Amino acid sequence: MLKTRLLTALVLVPLVFWGVLELPNGWFALVLAAVVLAGIWELANLCGLRGIPARLAVVVVMAAVLWALFDVRHSPWATWFIEALAVGWLLNILLLLSGMIVPRRKNAVRPLLLFTGMMVLAGVWLAMVRLHGMASHGPGLMMFFLILIWVADSGAYFAGRKFGRRKLAPHISPGKTVEGVLGALAGGLVCALALAWLGWLSLPAWMLVLICVSTVLVSVGGDLWESVLKRERGMKDSGAILPGHGGVLDRIDSQIAAGPWFAASLMFAGVSL
Repeated sequence: MLKTRLLTALVLVPLVFWGVLELPNGWFALVLAAVVLAGIWELANLCGLRGIPARLAVVVVMAAVLWALFDVRHSPWATWFIEALAVGWLLNILLLLSGMIVPRRKNAVRPLLLFTGMMVLAGVWLAMVRLHGMASHGPGLMMFFLILIWVADSGAYFAGRKFGRRKLAPHISPGKTVEGVLGALAGGLVCALALAWLGWLSLPAWMLVLICVSTVLVSVGGDLWESVLKRERGMKDSGAILPGHGGVLDRIDSQIAAGPWFAASLMFAGVSL
């Protein structure tokens, strides 16, 4: 399993670097839309839509939404949408960690959950397109955001395996530990210091640390959110498109939550996206 995961990563990571750093913003938005649509396909299944025609219809609707969003991505309401999602994801992790949400098997179609999922996926797409399109260091900051999440995930994995004792949310994901989260936060701190050293943003180092560490913390909520959906459907993975990694949602669950928060935090700090 580990060998398969590594081989898949060796193929995907160079493609991601090339796409983020070399593609113009419009083409980047198109490629990212393809990833989001693959995620919507899986989400429709998690929400109880098993038939291919119904899931295809959801994908088509989502494609139309993204097409419309691209033309208005810099409007004031688009900014408010990203900020509202950021607050929503913060509340989400607090709710999930409170123990009030206990996943129970559900087989019925859940339209409200599907609509919510479409909103959050549209929101992360919008936030990432805005970040990538920044006039100064946009592609570089977009790549930094991805590296931030990757480093945090790696820190969580190794710290959890080595020191993990206290369960973070056993009612949702028994494998996640408090020590793993601390490892992820440590990775976020290292990335923040690297961003301060690069000097791409005219923000003090303490603010960059706050943005990066809080982004990592919020990203945990995306992981737990998807874990709830999978448990409620009795599924181990959201899909099987990526050998050794599961589905698309399994790979981008952290980014779904962290993307709006990272973008909103930069805007709050005065960075123009």
